[in-house]
Amino acid sequence: MQETWQGTLKHQLTDQYIERSQGWVDINISTSGLLNLTIVSDSFSDLSIPQRRESILNFLQQSHVSLSPGFLSLYTLQEAESLNLSQPQTVNGDSVSTWQDLALQAANPQNQSQPAQREPSAPRTVTFYSFKGGVGRTTALTHVAWILALRGRKIVAVDLDLEAPGLSTAFNLNPQPKYGIVDYFYERSYLPEGVEPNISVAQIFGEVKIPNAIGRLFVVPAGTLNLDYISKVDDLRATTVTDSGENLWSIFSREIQEQLKPDILLIDSRTGINQWGALSLLQAADEVIVFLFPNEQNRQGISLLLQSLQSLEIYL
Repeated sequence: MQETWQGTLKHQLTDQYIERSQGWVDINISTSGLLNLTIVSDSFSDLSIPQRRESILNFLQQSHVSLSPGFLSLYTLQEAESLNLSQPQTVNGDSVSTWQDLALQAANPQNQSQPAQREPSAPRTVTFYSFKGGVGRTTALTHVAWILALRGRKIVAVDLDLEAPGLSTAFNLNPQPKYGIVDYFYERSYLPEGVEPNISVAQIFGEVKIPNAIGRLFVVPAGTLNLDYISKVDDLRATTVTDSGENLWSIFSREIQEQLKPDILLIDSRTGINQWGALSLLQAADEVIVFLFPNEQNRQGISLLLQSLQSLEIYL
C-alpha cells in the first residue's frame, strides 16, 4: 500500500521526537481539515508548553504541511502516564458503524490496519442504496428478489428505509405480519439482559407466493404505519448496543439465519446520509448496489460516498 503524506509526516515526527526515547505519535485529521497531533516524548522534558508548541509549529512549517494545526497535545512520558494516556490502536473496517466513523477513517488512512481477508457472511447481504430517492432502487430490489426466487434461491428482503417504508407494498405482501423490524429493534433496544423478548423474529416476516418458483421469497417490512410506529422510529438508534453486547443488526442477522437459513439478504436502504443508511451500508452489507439519476446532486453525493468507502472491504 502506498504511503500517504500523513503516514510520511508521522514517520518524520517519530524520527525527530521519539528516536532516542520511548513515546509515540498520533496524527488525526478532523473532518473540518485541521491537523490534530498528540506526541508523547521525553524530548519535551526541559521545555515549557509554549516552547513545545513552538518546536512543533516550526517543524510543521519546515515540512511544508499545508493544513492548519488544530489540537496540539504534547506530553512527557510521565505526564502521559499521570493522565492515563495510551497509544491509540490501529482501526479496521469492523469499527466503522456511523458516517462520522467513515469520514474520520477516510481522512486518516495512516491510522488503519491492513484490511484482513473478509470471510463471506451467512447469509450474504446485499444493500440497495441511493443518495437521492426516485431512482428505481426499490423496484430493482423487487425484481432481483423475484428472479432469484424463481432460480431456486431462498431470499429475505428487508425494509430498512424506516423513515419512508414501502417494500411490503411493492411486493403486495398479504397478509402483513403482525410486527415489523422497527418493533423488533425497539424491543431489543430496551430489554435488560436475560429477559426474553415478546416479539420473535418469526413474527416479523411474511412470504410472497411466486407461481412456479422453486425458491422462496420472504419480506421483513418496516412495520405498520401508525402513531406508535412514528414514535418508535424517532426513538430508535441504529448504533444501539444491547446489554448482551450485540448490535441490533447482528442480532437480527443471526436470528433470521437460525429461523429461515436464507441464501441472500437484500436490504432496501434509506436514502442519503442518515443512521439507517449507515447501518445498511457499514454494518450489514457485504456488497452494495448503488443507484443514481445522472444529475449533479446525485453525482456529488455518490462521488463522496465512493471515495469514503474505498478503505472498507465492501464490494460496490
